[in-house]
Amino acid sequence: MNKRRPLRRSLLLLAAGLMGGLASIGGAKAQGAAQPVGAWPNRPVRVIIPQPPGGVLDILIRALAEPLRQQFGQPIVVDNRPGGNNVVGLEACAGAAPDGYAICAVSAEVLSTYPLVEPALYARYSSIVPVTLIARNAGVLLANPAVPAKDLREFVTWARGQTGLNYSSSGQGSTPHLLWEFIRQHDSLRIEHVPYRGIIEAFNEMAAGRVQVSYIALGFALEPIATGRVKPLAVLGSRRSPRLPEVPSLGELGYEFPYDGPWWGFAAPAGTPASVMERIAGATRAALQDANLRTRLLEPQAYEAVGNTPAEFAAIIEQERTRGVAIVRAAGIEAR
Repeated sequence: MNKRRPLRRSLLLLAAGLMGGLASIGGAKAQGAAQPVGAWPNRPVRVIIPQPPGGVLDILIRALAEPLRQQFGQPIVVDNRPGGNNVVGLEACAGAAPDGYAICAVSAEVLSTYPLVEPALYARYSSIVPVTLIARNAGVLLANPAVPAKDLREFVTWARGQTGLNYSSSGQGSTPHLLWEFIRQHDSLRIEHVPYRGIIEAFNEMAAGRVQVSYIALGFALEPIATGRVKPLAVLGSRRSPRLPEVPSLGELGYEFPYDGPWWGFAAPAGTPASVMERIAGATRAALQDANLRTRLLEPQAYEAVGNTPAEFAAIIEQERTRGVAIVRAAGIEAR
């Protein structure tokens, strides 16, 4: 019996459902377009971050808050709502008033692979609508300094002779989880998944030596790599990063993992007026050109600033959800 056929059927059905969900996003946006906006914003705008303070997404949004305040002429209130693998904060966003005064920050996983791996959880926030993609970054696989390997190929050779190895992630369906499950299957490794409350906790546990390997956005890892706190094994994609020219890419090592790296954006409750979402997207695009933001965070950490329109972001999400089916299948994860 072919055990992969039920998984393939499940993934195809889920993908079809997700594509239907994107159609509803377009409907919600059209519905919002007819609503009056008034003098928006005339009070503080709250940004819900569904992750703990100090994480990659939290750092990005807090750095963006001041340039956004200048664009809006109103304070930006950062509201961390961690828990439930991002679900607590995103559910709060989905249930907020659709008036533009409560939006949320999202990462790639919550709109691409989580719907496939945790569909019941995704259903709790699936009504949120895309506003703008803020930025992209590369991704890097990491090991703690005690691991005797200088790249992923050496790690695999070493790991095959070991027992009790672990990798850390920010939860079920996250990129570290799917990526290391893919490598585990690809190379027949004995390595166990240890999920944590957020990516920074997962990173810190790896750096401290309590787990052997993990994964995180390249920008966050550059300083710990430079100081020897962690060691890079490979970067995502088919090409090496100019920031880590000595580190091989997954593609050159022979791994065909269908994901190039993380991205982060803004989303809003369904029914938010289209003109408000366009205003948020335009303000984000302008804020990303702030000289202080660029020199303090974006350029040193190799972020690619975007700030596109809601329609453009929706199209990217559609592509990422299609790619998410391939990622989940490559990782050998059973869709629920």
